[in-house]
Amino acid sequence: MDATAEGAGHVGYALRERSADVVSLRHVFQPDSVAVVGASRRMGTTGRAILHNIVTAGYQGRVYAVNPHAAHMEAVPCVPSVAALPEPVDLAVVAVPPAAVCAVADKCGRRGIKALVVITIGLDIPQSADLLAICRRYGMRLVGPGCFGIAVPATGLDATFATRHPAPGSAGLVMQSGGLGVALADRLSRLGVGVSSFASVGSKYDVSGNDMLMWWEQDQTTKLAVLYIESFGNPRKFARTARRVGQAMPILTVHAGRSVTGQRAAASRTAATATPLITREALFRQAGIIATDSLSELVDTAALLATQPLPAGPRVAVVSNVGGAGVLAADACSDHGLTVHRLTGETRRRLHALIPPSGAVTGPVNTTTTVSEHSYQRCLELAAADEGTDAIIALALPTAATGNLTAAIRAARIHIPLAAVILDQREPVQLLPRTSPAQQDRPGPAQPAEPAGTIPSYADPEAAVRALAHAVTYGAWRARPTGHLREFTDLTPDNARALVQNYLSRAPRGGWLPPGQVAALLASYGIQPIITGGTEMTVGVVQEPVFGPLVVFGLGGVVATDVPDDRAARLAPLTDTDADELIRSIRSAPLPVGRRRQPTADLPALQDLLLRVSRLADDLPEVAELELNPVIACPDGAPAVDARIRLAPTEPQDPFLRKPG
Repeated sequence: MDATAEGAGHVGYALRERSADVVSLRHVFQPDSVAVVGASRRMGTTGRAILHNIVTAGYQGRVYAVNPHAAHMEAVPCVPSVAALPEPVDLAVVAVPPAAVCAVADKCGRRGIKALVVITIGLDIPQSADLLAICRRYGMRLVGPGCFGIAVPATGLDATFATRHPAPGSAGLVMQSGGLGVALADRLSRLGVGVSSFASVGSKYDVSGNDMLMWWEQDQTTKLAVLYIESFGNPRKFARTARRVGQAMPILTVHAGRSVTGQRAAASRTAATATPLITREALFRQAGIIATDSLSELVDTAALLATQPLPAGPRVAVVSNVGGAGVLAADACSDHGLTVHRLTGETRRRLHALIPPSGAVTGPVNTTTTVSEHSYQRCLELAAADEGTDAIIALALPTAATGNLTAAIRAARIHIPLAAVILDQREPVQLLPRTSPAQQDRPGPAQPAEPAGTIPSYADPEAAVRALAHAVTYGAWRARPTGHLREFTDLTPDNARALVQNYLSRAPRGGWLPPGQVAALLASYGIQPIITGGTEMTVGVVQEPVFGPLVVFGLGGVVATDVPDDRAARLAPLTDTDADELIRSIRSAPLPVGRRRQPTADLPALQDLLLRVSRLADDLPEVAELELNPVIACPDGAPAVDARIRLAPTEPQDPFLRKPG
């Protein structure tokens, strides 16, 4: 069964739900009419600022203001109440005090309004519950509450209270933090990537990252998805959606809440449970999401992904007219898992004819500071065309002796990913428009067409390398096998469920299973604790309250003391591809494959064990904790020596039901 396939009874439902979600979101992002409820006559207020932005951004639909004390505002009609609107508008933006939100929402529903964007913050729990119930009663989609608004720059819809309108472009943004979202939209606009649509979702009572990914999947405009999400309401649905959408476009996020303090801050700000770092990392890796450590790193990466093809591999040609900059780039490549490509003999021979004897032609290429503009361009083209070059980084410090090296980079005929580093550049990152070389320099008609578009240019070598490394990782994820959920014929899950229910009927609060019952439960999934020789590993399960079962793999027994905290995790259910990646993702991955003179491990047996544990965890949500430690990775199997299991009562949940977030 394909990893992306749902159970037979859920496939049709999931497709219908996806289609219905997209249709309902058209009232939010393609509205024919908008009303601002709470637009004040007083300048500087939130409602008035939103109305002003809608009008001045050039929105062509019908716009109304709702205020009982004015007839016109910002040159649009003003009506005294929602009931007095001349039509049931598609979208109402609500900026009224917390005590009035639910009453306004009910009036909007009665008037036939299709969707709400609730800017208001500070709703208490009863008000929040009432707001969501009202929206569900009338079938209204809800963005917020406590949000910054939404924007679709290409249609002139700017229903935010930002100080500048975002520029139209190809990046879709969904942000739980409205302020960060506006700042990021502004940076992407100034960079030249621009914004396809923007949603500040605030408390995410309804419209969430899941919805936005589905919207961008079909909007024919978004080429790059950017998320800042601190909590997940339906992570399994999010993982499925992101994995599907990620095959068509890169999805980027910031690893928010990496520290204990950051997690506490996120939880207190959103009133949601902070997601443990290892769980988020598992989700991001499996779904192919590019997670950066900062907004600057995200913008750097977006600049490259929005303008360059994906690298075919990790081999990078580095060409610089400053030797030290080439060294820094080489170090950064080593730090971020890239390889500085060593050019072939024929390419080195041609480079020797272009650069002084004091230069270097292997890798990195050092053209020296006296290289001419024309020669620098040819060096770039030769290095990029060399067999085995997957991407190229062009570092340049223009001097009085070199001519315009930036122009040389822009004119270079390069058809693989290219990142520039201009060492005297003021902006951390900018986009350079490509230009065609002079006519007399053009080769014959057999040469490929000139590459069009723009080139990301960085002020720092490490920023360029880091962005390229993210692109390489994403490209490898896109190219990997889809993976399959293995079907087992020797499982007896009914026996396991009966054992679990029998135990919980006698111990309703849960607890650790006795050793005999542990062995019986594992035997139901074809796992037999026995003792033998080999490398000691550990396999475990932790039931996350929001994400569901997490399968953990790492070193076990005495060996684990040599490499503390060396473990990795993936969310169940695992595909065969997930299991293979999990085995190889720990830092001490060589251990089970022959390090320390140990026999080579039976990797298919390790994979089989992980898939069986994953199936057990997915079938039995009552398994709150499971630990097989040690598991002996040996040449002819992967048996568990010892095991323990803790059961806890749980309420079954259907992951296909709509939830906030």
